[in-house]
Amino acid sequence: MTLTAQDLYNYTKCAHRVYLDAHGDPTEKSEVSSFVKLLWEMGLQKELEHLGTLVGTPIEDLKPLSIEAAAKQTAKLLREGAPLIYQGVIRHDELLGRPDLLVRRDDAPSAFGAWHYEAIDIKAGRGWEMREGSKPKFKRHYALQVMFYRDILTRLQQYAPPQGKILNIDGEIESFDGADFESDYASALAEVQKLVAGRERSEPVLSSGCSQCEWYRRCRQWVETTHDPSGLFFIGKQKFALKAHGLDTIDAIAAMDVSRHLKGPDKIPGMAEKSLQRAKHRAQVMLRGEPDVRPGFSFPDAEEEIYFDIEDDPTQGLVYFFGLVLRNRHGRDDFLYFLADGPAEEENTVRLFWQFLADHPQAVYYVYSAKERSTLRALQRRYGLDPDVLAQYERQEFDLYKFIVDYSDWPTHSYGIKQIARQVGFSWRDRDPSGANSIAWFNDYLKDPTRKELLTRILEYNEDDCRAMIAIKEWFERRR
Repeated sequence: MTLTAQDLYNYTKCAHRVYLDAHGDPTEKSEVSSFVKLLWEMGLQKELEHLGTLVGTPIEDLKPLSIEAAAKQTAKLLREGAPLIYQGVIRHDELLGRPDLLVRRDDAPSAFGAWHYEAIDIKAGRGWEMREGSKPKFKRHYALQVMFYRDILTRLQQYAPPQGKILNIDGEIESFDGADFESDYASALAEVQKLVAGRERSEPVLSSGCSQCEWYRRCRQWVETTHDPSGLFFIGKQKFALKAHGLDTIDAIAAMDVSRHLKGPDKIPGMAEKSLQRAKHRAQVMLRGEPDVRPGFSFPDAEEEIYFDIEDDPTQGLVYFFGLVLRNRHGRDDFLYFLADGPAEEENTVRLFWQFLADHPQAVYYVYSAKERSTLRALQRRYGLDPDVLAQYERQEFDLYKFIVDYSDWPTHSYGIKQIARQVGFSWRDRDPSGANSIAWFNDYLKDPTRKELLTRILEYNEDDCRAMIAIKEWFERRR
């Protein structure tokens, strides 16, 4: 049995993926998505860019070597005190790691000599997350990978580096206190060991975040075939608590006596009466195969409606596209857009869009999720834009996703725009529409600006997202 840092990374996203990677049938995997391939490519590019900055630093480049050859050479270099090792391999018992950088430090001795080593991973992102209303947090999936390398190094050199480190997309070293993640890492490693060894089987937990995984189709088929509770919207990992109390299928949830599970030995942790009633109703809707709409809703009365969708690349912290469909009572129906033709054009594009917002203060802006609002807030802070324009926009924003969750239930595991719009009969022009693919198309365009067909694909995809919102709103209006 061999455990890798990738296992720890995957565990933070989905425990069942760790199990399938070790024991699943490879023929059931799907092709790796364009977005995932882009992430791999960006990661390699960041590694090469950083190595190019280390002028004058002796670098032992072990990337061309096989795992076995690199492990043997790394062990030799660690004992000799090499200053910097790129793509070395460190191993202890079943733990096998290949950190991007192994850096010698001379501020504390170790079993190797008057020096010790720390591992630094190169990332196409940032480690510290700043979220409104909460303290900054270091990304768990980054931290557990680095903690894995730290664990191996500690066993080999009999010294624990106090900090974990990554080199982020901006070329900056970001650090976290290793002690803050030791407990989390230990429990995660124990679970990964059981999954890889087959002592724990795990099950799929279907969610909207699964679509980029190579095992997605396999897991979705399993969930649909078994009527697994995670086939219901917003159940997720709560399914394990439901299953522990006999509610192991959608059929059982649809027929459950809610009062039985509110107290006593059959009480389901974390689920109050309202949550259980909602789960029961969603199960019934799923079995009927038809959406259910609750009364009492209305839409704003406005002279102008704007259906608005942003395309951004979180790997670069770049907002590259603002798409809008403008409609009014006089028959206007136009698609407009603002495109940042590369990272250097972002600020100018954002300022032009800000002027658009200022010029349309009374329009109602239909969006699908809180992403547009949070993105605009970040851009306002980044470029010092007029906060009154943002405040006016926020007063006029109407989130269709929140509206759908409040006033309807649907026979699908996800209430994302692709699933709901298709339920009402809308279809996208692109054969494989997704925000992740839009990011991949845009990065391919940046590499070769002559490929104008990629821009056309982004424009059409974004316009279809906007028109999908129109189709959903009109569907509800017919049922008001």
